[in-house]
Amino acid sequence: MICYEARNEIDEADFVVRSIQNHINTGISPSECAILYRTNAQSRIFEERLNKYKISYIIYGGVRFFERAEIKNAISYLRLIENNADNVAFERVVNFPRRGIGNTTIEKIRANAGQHYTSLFQAANNIAPTLSTRAANALSSFLRLIEQMADDTKHLNLSEKVAHLIKASGLIQHYKNDKTLNKKENLEELISAAKHYNHKKDVDMTETMGFITLASLDSNFDTSAVDNNQNVQLMTIHSAKGLEFPYVFLVGMEEDLFPSRQSKDESHLLDEERRLCYVGMTRAMRKLSLSFASKRFLHGRLLYTYPSRFLREIPQKYTHAIQQKFAVTAQNYNNNDIYNLGIKPQKKGQLSIGTSVKHAKFGFGTVLNFEGSGESARVQIKFARAGTKWLISAYANLEFI
Repeated sequence: MICYEARNEIDEADFVVRSIQNHINTGISPSECAILYRTNAQSRIFEERLNKYKISYIIYGGVRFFERAEIKNAISYLRLIENNADNVAFERVVNFPRRGIGNTTIEKIRANAGQHYTSLFQAANNIAPTLSTRAANALSSFLRLIEQMADDTKHLNLSEKVAHLIKASGLIQHYKNDKTLNKKENLEELISAAKHYNHKKDVDMTETMGFITLASLDSNFDTSAVDNNQNVQLMTIHSAKGLEFPYVFLVGMEEDLFPSRQSKDESHLLDEERRLCYVGMTRAMRKLSLSFASKRFLHGRLLYTYPSRFLREIPQKYTHAIQQKFAVTAQNYNNNDIYNLGIKPQKKGQLSIGTSVKHAKFGFGTVLNFEGSGESARVQIKFARAGTKWLISAYANLEFI
């Protein structure tokens, strides 16, 4: 049994997909490999990496990330604020979430657009004054919303734009009523997807249009054309009950993710999470790989994470721990945001949160916190290779870089 400590969720996904590729290279069928996760939103980064390695996959008991209805709704808003002449996007969100724009009004918009050879958005502006007061107010409110979102986001980067639109459009509020919280979490994961999107500068389109194109290509993938016996299986642990696979990758083994944050306050829920972990582990017939990340971009923000308590409950003699090896220098430490992303600068005397330092034993790190004064002052540092540690400032002998 392997337990892999990743730097972040991208590193974790790369490790898993590279491992699967190695299995395939030795003649193992992709369908013998399964990636299990606690929540649906976790599939996105693995889908992205599997596509990168050109490995076919299916979502067991679900759909691909960009095919999910809530994601298509959010992408449609993004398309519409980027180009209000996008008729397909207009049709999808004009009355979603529901805002009192009925089928009769939409038929009038279509008729006006056909008559005047114009977009649905322009046709909606044309007919709004001719509608009843209630219908006119509902339609005009939607048109103003799109124009206001376009204006509010024109100077934002891609992830900020996505974060703004899922809130301003009412999508996030609408999906808060989803009992499983899956749809809300998927929308938050869309922010992560936007954050990690690597736009090619030489492509003749904006970053936003590049991201929209990527989402469209992925959602239009024809799974029927792929041999189901040649697909890596992706699924939640709940969906895996009753199934077995020769090679299982149980990912996201972190506190607040697995076990979930909601379960930690009630013992019976925590016990249920533990049983679920057992279910996931026992899906493996030959080899089980567990993995967790030191930090993860989750729910639209960067979180420093801790290994799941369930990992500590496994006798060490049954696990082989692997930690990502990477060279750290003063230059690449400061230039690479995987080390210090999300740490907000703050000063107190000579101590500064966000300052890069070097310790004789632990290497390069970033100041996270400090407390006390004088000889009893302590400083908390997130080291690139040694993890997070509290040190006595007077004896740490830190070198500022």
